[in-house]
Amino acid sequence: MVDLSGFQQLIRQFIVLFDRMIPLEQAKLDAVSQNEISRLEEIIKKEQAEIMALRGLDQKREKLQAELGWKDLTFQKILMRLSEEQQTETKQLFDELASRVKSFQTITESSKTMMEVNLHAINEMIAQQSGGTKTYGEDGSVQTGTSHFTDRRI
Repeated sequence: MVDLSGFQQLIRQFIVLFDRMIPLEQAKLDAVSQNEISRLEEIIKKEQAEIMALRGLDQKREKLQAELGWKDLTFQKILMRLSEEQQTETKQLFDELASRVKSFQTITESSKTMMEVNLHAINEMIAQQSGGTKTYGEDGSVQTGTSHFTDRRI
């Protein structure tokens, strides 16, 4: 029987991390929807620190999985290698983590969509104010749209 205490503790750390990241992501969505740019910048700084923590935990997970002989295995495949007793507790942790990740992804998608809508609106305003159809793309490149007959000057 494999000693899972370290691995299970690591999964708990992931859960705690996502418990911190979900409210940050929700606050980011709120800031974007209310056009509070300075608040958004503060949230993004905090989020970057959490992302670094996530990377650190993921590196620990990879190392621990390799030590346990589970390199490149999914959580489902890991479960199949455990005893019935170990499966119960470990599956519960995996399910809890999956729930947190799904919540985080849902909020992240909403934030992304809101930011894309705002970017589109900004590009439209820039195009109208400049009298042309040039806008900026997501990568910062200048894009020229099709001209419209109302864009012409007389």
